[in-house]
Formats: sequence, C-alpha cells, structure tokens
Amino acid sequence: MKIAVLDDNADDLHALCAMIDTVCAEQTTRPMIRAFTDDRKFLAHMSSARADIVFLDIYLKERTGIRTAQILRSFNTSCAIIFVTSSREHAIEAFDVTASHYLIKPVTEKGVRAALARTPFFKKDRPTIALTIDYTEQRIPIEQIRYVDANGRRCSFHLVDGTTLAPYMTMARARELLEPLPVFLSCHRSLLINMDYIRQLTSDGVLLMDGTLLPIATRRTSEVGHEYRTYMLRKMRAGFTP
Repeated sequence: MKIAVLDDNADDLHALCAMIDTVCAEQTTRPMIRAFTDDRKFLAHMSSARADIVFLDIYLKERTGIRTAQILRSFNTSCAIIFVTSSREHAIEAFDVTASHYLIKPVTEKGVRAALARTPFFKKDRPTIALTIDYTEQRIPIEQIRYVDANGRRCSFHLVDGTTLAPYMTMARARELLEPLPVFLSCHRSLLINMDYIRQLTSDGVLLMDGTLLPIATRRTSEVGHEYRTYMLRKMRAGFTP
C-alpha cells in the first residue's frame, strides 16, 4: 500500500508520518510513505507513482489543500483523501472532492486510526452483494459500485475499476438490496447511484467523479437534491475527528 502525505510544516509532517506508520503496523504490513512539504512536488509524484491514500494539510503556502485536492481529482478519482487542518471552515469543500475523513490538529494516533478505518483499504467486514455472472456467484463490495442502471430485463453494475457486470438480476431485485443502504440515491426507476462518487448535481443531471453524467427524473429533481444534501451533511458531521 502506498501513502502520500503533504504538509508544509516539517514538524507536523514528521509526526503525522510516524503515527501513520505506527497505526498501519497494527493491522497490515508497513506501507510505503512518501512525505512532501511542497504541493507541486506532491502533484508531480501523484501523476506518475500514484498512491492509495493521501493526507493533505488544508493550509499551504501557495494554495489551499482543497485546491490541491481538486487538481488531484482531475487525474486520480480513486485514491482516498484525508484532510488535516487546524480549522473546520473548509468542511463542505472537503467533501466536494469526496474526502474520506477530516482530521483536526493536533492529530492523534486515535484520529489517524479512525481516519484510516474509513478508507476501503482498512475497512473490516465490508458489506458485499452477491451477483451471479456466467452461472458463478461473485461477492462485490458495495463501496466498489458507482451506479446501477437497467439493461433490458437485467440491470448493470458499473464498478470503480471501470468494469460493468450484468448479472442475472432484475432492477427490482437490485433496488430491494441497495435502496435500504443510506449511500444509494434513486434518481429514477432505472438508476441507483452511490453518492460517494458524485461530484455535483447539475441542471443536466448527476455528475460523477469520473465525468459520467447520469439523468434525474424530472419529478424527482427536488427530492434527489434534498436526499443528496442530507447525506453529505451527515457524512460531514461524521467526518470530524480530533
């Protein structure tokens, strides 16, 4: 596993890297950690080497960590972003770039542990859904599903890695399994979207992090907007960890 950390305060950077290393050692092999005090070098590294998890300080010298995250998201939509800051004022912006967590300084090992636990790489007992593909049952982690839409008498599951699975399952059955989960949003009768992959709601539909634009039923526009805002607010409140 690869982790990148950006903080222009060298002391804070060193302390955070040490805590990350300690926490990771508790449940997995030690990760490869790359530390940066310069956001340009950080972005250059991420454009080539990539990383599974990134820790970003929000208050940097030249631009905010939010802006750095926006640039990062333009070419990397899959890494888990954890913001580190001394203030909560950028919380809404943090979740606009699909942040996994939001740590408040001074950071503690407990906070790092909680933040890492919210990423796909540290989640235990991840919920899955059973899909039958070519007469073989596969269990797909719920968090890997970006959206589900109807495809004739079957439905198609569009996954984070770009693959699409068309199991022996009707859309009605998919709704029974996924709609009760708070992360899925019903935009119309033939579409369910994982809200963790939404970039924004627009007048044309739902824009996902990878640029995919999905429609919203006209009669559901107001309700979809309300459900999404409610989910993001709940996620934001859950994301604060000292």
